Amino acid sequence: MNKNYENIHRYDFLTKDLLEEEYVHNKLTDKQIAEKYNMPSKVVVWRKRKKFGIENRFSAKSNKNAAANRKFEISKIYAESLLAKGKSFKEIAKVMGCSVIVAKRRFKELGLSKEQPQLANFSFFDIVLSDYQKQFLTGSLMGDGGITPHNAYYCTHSVKQSDYFFHKMDVLSSISSNKFQRTKGVAPNGTKTEGIHFATGSHRFCEELRTAFYPNGKKIFPYDFIREHLSETGLAYWFMDDGSYHQKNQAVSLHTEGFNFCDLISMRQFFKERWGWDCRANNKRSHQFYLRFIKEDSQKFIEKVRSHIVPSMLYKTGDTEAYLKWKTAH
Repeated sequence: MNKNYENIHRYDFLTKDLLEEEYVHNKLTDKQIAEKYNMPSKVVVWRKRKKFGIENRFSAKSNKNAAANRKFEISKIYAESLLAKGKSFKEIAKVMGCSVIVAKRRFKELGLSKEQPQLANFSFFDIVLSDYQKQFLTGSLMGDGGITPHNAYYCTHSVKQSDYFFHKMDVLSSISSNKFQRTKGVAPNGTKTEGIHFATGSHRFCEELRTAFYPNGKKIFPYDFIREHLSETGLAYWFMDDGSYHQKNQAVSLHTEGFNFCDLISMRQFFKERWGWDCRANNKRSHQFYLRFIKEDSQKFIEKVRSHIVPSMLYKTGDTEAYLKWKTAH
């Protein structure tokens, strides 16, 4: 049972009294309790056994012949000699003729290996975020970012945007393990794509974002939340994630194709109410729309976010000279 379910606060309602009522008095099984309260069975088992120490109604099953049936055994003296030689568990498993898992298990039984502490997915949950980090998360969630059901932020970018990608990782370094994965795929036109992906640990503010943006499991535009929380910094990340600038028409667009038309109407209302800007919903393809600002308001948009744009994304503002200067230096 790898997860520390004590740090998943949405299960806090499952108290010792409630578990004793359901398990001891009502005679429900762990599975039945899990189904009743819509959670994994492991949560019930962990809280019942590990957190509250409630004894099982049934005695644990054991294989009395397990030791006799073992195919792979090793003496403590020999095991100690292998460790003294600096052998890895992969090498030890090869010597024993077993899997690495079995080798580790035997060494643990001999008291020769310590269980390595795992990085808990929820170890970042209560870390205090700066206002800048919260703006980043809110703005990016309007663009390429997402929140998992376990309340972790994630995003994927093309390798062509690797500078921007690593900037994002740096911003959220306090709530992530700073690991990323490379992805490969095929675009609708048949072109091979290569991307990079990372995710943070679960966090309390991400839980708040998940509630606001995914009330029914699908991302929406949460008008009231955005109106209250989104500042110029968040808007800049929304633009860097999903915005573009048309040099000829001098127009800013936000590629909101992932939202429905009702969401776009709310977005138009938000921009009009917040900054007095006008934009229209253009039909890109069937049932997919993007926002385009009129020329005058596009310039106001750029002026508003310009100081928050990271150097590698300056091309999106139409400032080709500044972008080329940065690119030459890198």
